[in-house]
Amino acid sequence: MKKTISAILVLSFSISIASGAILPRKTPPLRDGFVIDGVDGKVSSQDEKWFFQTFEPLTDDKGTLAAEAKVEFLPSSTLEKFASVASGENKSFRIWGKFTKYQNTNYIYITYYLPVTEPNIPEQAAEDANDLNEEKIIPDDVLALLSPKRTINLAELKKPLANVSDGVVADRTGFVRETKDGFYFDFDALGRNIDKLSLPLLGCEVLDIMANQQKASADPLRFKISAIATSYKDKNYLLLQRATRTYSHGNFAK
Repeated sequence: MKKTISAILVLSFSISIASGAILPRKTPPLRDGFVIDGVDGKVSSQDEKWFFQTFEPLTDDKGTLAAEAKVEFLPSSTLEKFASVASGENKSFRIWGKFTKYQNTNYIYITYYLPVTEPNIPEQAAEDANDLNEEKIIPDDVLALLSPKRTINLAELKKPLANVSDGVVADRTGFVRETKDGFYFDFDALGRNIDKLSLPLLGCEVLDIMANQQKASADPLRFKISAIATSYKDKNYLLLQRATRTYSHGNFAK
């Protein structure tokens, strides 16, 4: 009987190890707010959405983004201008902005961009570099680090590529509301005789936390938020930066 139990335990342990080998651990995404400071990659579009694929992997020491992994751009005023440029023949760009994280997936909020092109190395220079009759002073791996991978199109620097129309919403109260199209923030008029404003929320970690808190509560929860207000194709959006729970203490209706 003891031998049978031992055999079963050994078999279960072996199956667990085998299962772990078959199912690799999923790499965590980059943290919310991770700054994009001039990262090169290529742009693509699908179903009216825009995506960015970095040429090289990125890491923040905890999360990782693999090279060529597609990351969706969040709607923004800069993206609207960027989309008109990225629709051309050149699909390689250097971008600035930040990553957000929503439901364990990264997104990009873009703030600036420049077209980049592959460096044009003269053929003669390439032949000289490969001349085996000459003694190499600098090793090949060091030369690879010194050689530019991509260059900025200087002619594009004369054009106003960035859009600075985004604004800030600070310390406004309201409620988060889920719809079939995503989450909205309903601003609280707090008794004032004005029409209520409701704006869609862009995916980020703050929204994740707010949405989970609201789902856990049977009553509408009031939040005080600070956010970036942006627009895309004549529609306004909010990218949350901070949110805290507020309480009416019976002074205002829920």
